[in-house]
Amino acid sequence: MKYFTGDECGLIKWISFPPKMEENQRHQKKAKKVEGSEENGSKEALQPLTGTFGKVDKEQAIQKLSWAMWEDEKVLLVGRKNGTIQFMSPENGQILREFKNNHVGVDDEKKGYFVGLFVHDRYLCACTSTGDLSYTPLTSRKDETRTILELGPNIEIMRGHPTQTHIFAIGGKERDLCIYDIKAIAKSKKEREEIDAAGPNKNTSIHKKKSPRNVGLIFQAKNVKNDFLDLQQPVWIHDLQFVNKEATKVAVATHYHQFRLYDTKVARRPITNIEIGKHPIKVLSIGTDFNHVLYADTMSTVGMLDIRTGKRAAQFKGFTGAATDLVTVPLPTFDKEKQESEKHCIASASLDRFLRVHETSTVYRNIEDKAYLKQRLTCVLVDEEFEYPVPKVKTEEEQENEEEEALWDSMELAKDRKRKRD
Repeated sequence: MKYFTGDECGLIKWISFPPKMEENQRHQKKAKKVEGSEENGSKEALQPLTGTFGKVDKEQAIQKLSWAMWEDEKVLLVGRKNGTIQFMSPENGQILREFKNNHVGVDDEKKGYFVGLFVHDRYLCACTSTGDLSYTPLTSRKDETRTILELGPNIEIMRGHPTQTHIFAIGGKERDLCIYDIKAIAKSKKEREEIDAAGPNKNTSIHKKKSPRNVGLIFQAKNVKNDFLDLQQPVWIHDLQFVNKEATKVAVATHYHQFRLYDTKVARRPITNIEIGKHPIKVLSIGTDFNHVLYADTMSTVGMLDIRTGKRAAQFKGFTGAATDLVTVPLPTFDKEKQESEKHCIASASLDRFLRVHETSTVYRNIEDKAYLKQRLTCVLVDEEFEYPVPKVKTEEEQENEEEEALWDSMELAKDRKRKRD
């Protein structure tokens, strides 16, 4: 596997750890060292493969990193602090296409940052904290993103559904959960453009007008009941995840260390509302299956939660800084048969500049791999198809055959001698 990380200095680094040795191989190496072959043992130790894309520039800090398809190839989709969106080759870091979002930047304080980025039906969909939702065709000749809707300010997160990519959800500060359909928004935008192009004969009735924020709106959550003082409870969503195939269940993490689970078929209010710890929950990710979620707060606490019971299922230790992104490897799918047969591990990026990989097969949740990457990490992505190029290990029979062949090759050919006759 190959792990990609983005950081606050604008670099994208990748690292691939060597596969773990089996128990019998470890015993064989220990036996060799006892016999006095320490040099051979040190030569056989495999080192991680690493690489870096880009140059140090804090104005190009990585805010979003995900997979996308570009001309039938799997590439990196990168959202940067200066407002550029790049399609990057994961092999050599080549920029295949670049777009510019004018609502994101470092020059003006009014400009925001990327809260969501994905590709749907050969269209680039991006959302900013200022509420600008853009829907740009990948074949567009212009390098600027095309705005189709203003969702309003103070958005913290926008995330698309894993399989139904036309459905996405948003949340933020005093912005409760809302689920939208990008197809309906694009269709409404096209109809409005046709009406505007019709001229003075267009229908200007007040009753025909709709609020632009409600265009394509599928579901809008309702706040929980008032507290014992009859005061409205604050809303501040940091992250969210879709947890079922039908896009009807959404898990939400809040600034007020709350975990909430919404079911659009049941009610507008959350069906589960519990508190976790005492610190804001910044990251929420899918766990080993869609019945579990990973979470991370601002004080280096990383754990797994069972959404069916609301109880903590696991806790991952070893962090000295807050985790900024969590990924389950391999990523769970809605295919239950395939999901149950696979072993999972958890990859994490954190502000202490470490990339960690925890195992989930034991109750100890040990760290399998760990790498110090020098910069404060913001996101992590995993290429599950990449395989570490392990050199071929020769068996004892092959080594004996090679030694025997080398011995015969080193011998000189004997010349035929003629006998002298008397």
